[in-house]
Amino acid sequence: MPGDDKLLGVARIYAEALLGLADRRGESERVLDELEELARFGAEHPALSADLLSPLADAAHRRTSLEKMFRGRASDLLVDALQVLNRRNRLGLLSSIATAYRAAFQRARKVLDVRVRTAVPLGEAERERIRAGVAAHTGQRARLIEQVEPELLGGLVVQVGDDKYDASVRNQLERLHGQLLERATREIIEARGRVSRG
Repeated sequence: MPGDDKLLGVARIYAEALLGLADRRGESERVLDELEELARFGAEHPALSADLLSPLADAAHRRTSLEKMFRGRASDLLVDALQVLNRRNRLGLLSSIATAYRAAFQRARKVLDVRVRTAVPLGEAERERIRAGVAAHTGQRARLIEQVEPELLGGLVVQVGDDKYDASVRNQLERLHGQLLERATREIIEARGRVSRG
């Protein structure tokens, strides 16, 4: 939808402006964490988020609520940014702004999100090996997003963007099962051929 593209463009403009201010103050990482926490909170509490972010709510009431909820708990820069968004009726873009901020933050620092799924939590040595491998292949630093999935049985699955490396035990067992099935099928077909010829 063209309207969605326009709103995403507006969110990127706000995100880049906020990142520029945060960089000058040395608070860019803190603001990133706070934005992402706000976006998570909004996703987990949609009713409260809808009330606070609704353009139908009174702007003065939202201003007071934002001050009470966040001033002293979040950086002044973030609270001031929320107030600007409130005055311009753009609080509904908060989740998109958080996403755009992360993308701009990572681009500027040559950092990639790397999703790592393992059967058990990673140790620091494994984390460093993954970071080193990503750096060697991409020239960028890896920000690991770890997820424990016991059903993998062992090994790990690493995803960088669209590229996926699956070295899980479950994947290896599935491949072995497929190879055995293919071999058994081939042997059955060959045996039938010999019987029909004989």
